Amino acid sequence: MDRDFREGQIAVDFPLEAFVRPGRMLVRSIRLFLATWRFLAWTTLVIFLPGKLLLQFFCYVLDVPTSGILSYFLLELSDLVLGALAIPAVVYGLIGRFRKGSIPPLGECLRWGRRQWGKTLWNKVKVEITVMLWGALLVIPGILAMLRLAFVDIVVAIEADAASDPLERSRELSLHQRWRIFLVLAPMAVLDMAANFLILDRVPGAVDSRVLFALADCVLACAGQLGTVAVLLMYLGLIPPPEPTPVRKPRTATGPRAR
Repeated sequence: MDRDFREGQIAVDFPLEAFVRPGRMLVRSIRLFLATWRFLAWTTLVIFLPGKLLLQFFCYVLDVPTSGILSYFLLELSDLVLGALAIPAVVYGLIGRFRKGSIPPLGECLRWGRRQWGKTLWNKVKVEITVMLWGALLVIPGILAMLRLAFVDIVVAIEADAASDPLERSRELSLHQRWRIFLVLAPMAVLDMAANFLILDRVPGAVDSRVLFALADCVLACAGQLGTVAVLLMYLGLIPPPEPTPVRKPRTATGPRAR
């Protein structure tokens, strides 16, 4: 897949399934998540675990409690920074699986994630600010803004250098599809809240011990990759399918030179 690094974008040159039924998309997302769980977990942990442990170390040094507004802000900030590296790496690996049937080496995936980290982070910040401003008006406008911008991370990860305005590109992809997108992402948001409750509130010592808190945060990040898988599949189901490669007909000898 060196061609992707040379061209500055990931080639989507494999058969695609159109995004029509949200229920079908949910089933496909869960199946792909389970089939690639080991890759998703390793990629996420390699990125998140050192970052989360380092964050908790500095919080310990600065005496920042594991609960409270400041702790919540730092956790969200770390999720943005680390997620901007993890998401393009995960997408690169999954696209490689679609193309060749096997996931590329982890180092190659991380290399693509590092290449797209700055652009992904900047666009994630813009998305967060946009959703927050719309959400400050009412809840519904905030949800609509989130649905319009659901594909920004995937656009940056796949279209990369070819995506001059990922936010506008996401709006184009989500046009007339927002109810379908909502019906896919809403159950995942419920699962995410349930996971937060079960892991952070029900696991003994998860909040009191900084190491356990960092580990629990990493487990939640791994589970959150289900959302990345779903958005990737929706993106692939909304873009135009690749043009078939023309088949060259064998040349036949004609005329006086034929034997």
